[in-house]
Amino acid sequence: MGKKVKTRFAPSPTGYLHLGNARTAIFSYLFARHNNGGFILRIEDTDKERSKKEYEEMLIDDLRWLGLDWDEFYRQSERFDIYREYVNKLLESGHAYPCFCTPEELEKEREEAKKKEIPYRYSGKCRDLTPEEVEKLKREGKPFAIRFKVPENRVIAWKDLVKGSIAINTDDFGDFVIVRSDGSPTYNFVVVVDDALMGITHVIRGEDHIPNTPKQILIYEALGFNIPEFAHLPVILGEDRSKLSKRHGAVSVRAYREEGYMPEALFNYLCLLGWSPPEEGKEIFSKEELIKIFDLKDVNDSPAVFNKDKLKWMNGVYIREVLPLEVLVERAIPFLERAGYDVSDKEYVKKVLSYTRDSFETLSEMVERLRPFFVDDVEIDDEYWSFLEDMKAYDTLSLFLEKIREKKPETPEEVKKLVKEIQKTLKVKPPQVWKPLRIALTGELEGVGIDILIAVLPLEKIERRIEKVLKRLS
Repeated sequence: MGKKVKTRFAPSPTGYLHLGNARTAIFSYLFARHNNGGFILRIEDTDKERSKKEYEEMLIDDLRWLGLDWDEFYRQSERFDIYREYVNKLLESGHAYPCFCTPEELEKEREEAKKKEIPYRYSGKCRDLTPEEVEKLKREGKPFAIRFKVPENRVIAWKDLVKGSIAINTDDFGDFVIVRSDGSPTYNFVVVVDDALMGITHVIRGEDHIPNTPKQILIYEALGFNIPEFAHLPVILGEDRSKLSKRHGAVSVRAYREEGYMPEALFNYLCLLGWSPPEEGKEIFSKEELIKIFDLKDVNDSPAVFNKDKLKWMNGVYIREVLPLEVLVERAIPFLERAGYDVSDKEYVKKVLSYTRDSFETLSEMVERLRPFFVDDVEIDDEYWSFLEDMKAYDTLSLFLEKIREKKPETPEEVKKLVKEIQKTLKVKPPQVWKPLRIALTGELEGVGIDILIAVLPLEKIERRIEKVLKRLS
């Protein structure tokens, strides 16, 4: 590949990190690391109105949570002097010019184009102002933007690493603004200056940026910069084939994080949106494996479909099989704490999770599923009381209490053995023992295996819950 590979992820701090942007960051990161190259994080905060410090902090935090690390970090708002220097170069070389058109004049042009049913393109009204006319307007204090002078009827073509050959005629877009009238530089201009000065060799981004690429290529040429290679990633769609949005469920990394998804699972799943691993059939990959095998040539050029159920399934695999138990415990504790559960005994939490990790797919699901292990008492609905009376649960629960005090079972197997003894003694079927136990100990008719609950729950909690039921049934 010759030159050392260098990629970047350049988010705007104007909102949460969207799944599509997170995938772009991951692909850029993996491509750089696969090629032993550099990866840069650059915060594109030139839009003073919409950029917020708290969004920047969340972006950085969410990227780190996903497992990304970077070699260099920049903020565009700290580079305005550099941009000014390159604007002046474009003005001096005649590649750019001041535009004094007012918003009203430009709006009128847009309306005209609309009436004629043609795409809007700036008329070039200020393009040929003489130096004297420019000076006069400046002296009068007229506000002005700076536009890039686009050559007419020229085809800008490039070989996209994902989309293949792309060609766009300059007549499709016309002269565009590179510095707004308030002095702030625009995206298409600063992205070129930054990518060139930072030595970016491969620009990996969403396909919505394709219309920006010819404009940027013209600026690269005008400033004498090397043009990087471009890779435009396919869009992510919801299952109904429309653009991924909130109606398809959460669309930000932060939302999945708060629901209790594992960063490794989200990283793994996002990689599979639009990229086909060389080994068919395999779906669970560590970050290290992905770095080893990721290549842009395996990225599809058609849209990827986001399937929340598939992500949830994958998250369940990570919870059940991939994560070390100690890691799961550390991640579970904040969720349990927020629910008001007592997690001061970490060994107890570890024991609970070692038996139950296959019964939930997210940590928010875990909170409800594990409630009987952590609450002091359980509420039993009226409908279940009548169920207990019909089951003649009094004898079953009394005998169970006697047996558990005597045998103190410590594993689910020992609990099952104890229940079999009760069945034999009372000459009843398994449901006539298990169901009353479940209702008495959880207040529900389904949930985590009751044998597991009995094996793990402290004896005093079991006694208290069963005694409460016996008291009411007697």
